[in-house]
Amino acid sequence: MKSMKKKIRRIVRRAKRIRSGGVVAVAVLLLFGAGFLIERNVVNANYTELLSTIAEGESKGNYNAYFGHAGNTTIEFTNMTIEQVLQWQREFVAGGQPSNAVGKYQFIRPTLEGLVNELGVGRDGLFDEALQDRLAIHLLERRGVREYVRGHITREQFAHNLSMEWAALPRVIGRNPGASYYDGDGLNKAQVSIDVVLAAIDSLRGTTSV
Repeated sequence: MKSMKKKIRRIVRRAKRIRSGGVVAVAVLLLFGAGFLIERNVVNANYTELLSTIAEGESKGNYNAYFGHAGNTTIEFTNMTIEQVLQWQREFVAGGQPSNAVGKYQFIRPTLEGLVNELGVGRDGLFDEALQDRLAIHLLERRGVREYVRGHITREQFAHNLSMEWAALPRVIGRNPGASYYDGDGLNKAQVSIDVVLAAIDSLRGTTSV
């Protein structure tokens, strides 16, 4: 985003020199809008393999999975509103369960609630496939996918960041490589190998950044 801001500033400076009134102002706004769209979509086309790898470890790719039930076909979370899912999670833990992770990417309630608040998603919206993917992409961005694509962090550091978000992914750096970042809590263990995670991260290499 910093590079985009620099470009916009250069455009504005040039526009001031030209001094062509409203036409220049419109051109600047159009260029800014186009730049913003490029910025927001620069990595999205190549997310598929990485998201699939995460989901395989967390839920076997099942959008209706929940803690301890990766193969669930009975409870249809994708047909529930976000508020209904959050309420189900509260009740599930209140009933004595140790985790309330749900969906393809196993969102725990605090994470899900924080994401919908941060993104301004209405709680009456469905927790469907499209929304789950959108929320997972936002977590990738939080954990540094753009920084990785731009070469600001290594793939190992990015993999480490992801292991802190998804317990089914292995540590890549630090102690106990190959184990879950949360190994030892009695609930989580790595379900994906380091090589598989790094290969999925490598799939982002074809992406060009602005």
